[in-house]
Amino acid sequence: MLKQGTSFVQAAKFLGIDQTTLYMALQKGQIPTSRRNGRTVITQGALMDYKARTRTTL
Repeated sequence: MLKQGTSFVQAAKFLGIDQTTLYMALQKGQIPTSRRNGRTVITQGALMDYKARTRTTL
């Protein structure tokens, strides 16, 4: 994962969700994003936070 941020596809793979689910979470503001060089990126911290908040307990 990139230190500055990760792409949409990489973020979905990291979270173990499909891109549509990731897009919906982004639209709802559940995962913050930023723009770098004309691309939307998600920080590793934002992904870790989202993953911790949505983790299901068995």
